[in-house]
Amino acid sequence: MQLAVGGFDRNFTYLAADGGEAVLIDPTGDPATVDTALKELSGTRLRYILVTHGHGDHVELLDEVSRKYPEAEVCGHPGNRYARRKLADNEVLALGGGRIETLYTPGHSRDSVCYFADRSSLFTGDTLFVDCVGFARKPEGLYSSLKRIAKLPESAVVYPGHDYGCVPHRTLAEEKRSNAYLNCPTLEEFKQQLKDMD
Repeated sequence: MQLAVGGFDRNFTYLAADGGEAVLIDPTGDPATVDTALKELSGTRLRYILVTHGHGDHVELLDEVSRKYPEAEVCGHPGNRYARRKLADNEVLALGGGRIETLYTPGHSRDSVCYFADRSSLFTGDTLFVDCVGFARKPEGLYSSLKRIAKLPESAVVYPGHDYGCVPHRTLAEEKRSNAYLNCPTLEEFKQQLKDMD
C-alpha cells in the first residue's frame, strides 16, 4: 500500500502485509494517514519497521509508531542511528510467506538501503525516483548503486520515497527506458547529469 503522506516534500510511506504479518517502510508525514492504514490491518501483526536511510523526512513518525507497536523491529543499515536491528547487505527478512531482501545502495547517503520484496517490489527511498535520483555528494557511490538496481528483474515495480515523477510508481523496465540518470553509460556522464539537476 503506497501512502501519500505529505511530509517534508510529497513523501511516501509504505505498508505491506503477508500471512498475518506486516511491514511499514519509512514512517513519516501525516500521522492520521499512517494510523488509519495500520488500523485497517486488523488482526495483522506489525513485524518490521524498515528505514531506507536516516534522513529526518523519512523517520518523522518512527518514535510514535514504535511506541504504539513496541514489538515491531526497527531495521536498517548498520550506519543508521535509528535502526535497532542492523541488517547486512543481501540479508533476507521473512514476512508471512514472503521475503524482503536488503540491498545496500549508498550514494544519496552512506546508510541508504533498498528493500526488494518477493523479487517484485523495490522500495528505493531516495536512491531512485521515477524519472530522477536523489541528490548525492559522492556520485561514484550512487552511480554504482544504480548499476546494481539496473540488474534486477525489469518486471519489479519501483516504489520511491517521494512523489517526484510523472506517475507515483512504475516498473524498472519503464524506468530504464526513460530515466536519464539510470541510463548513463559512464560515470562522467552521470556526474554531468547530476550537475544539470541543479
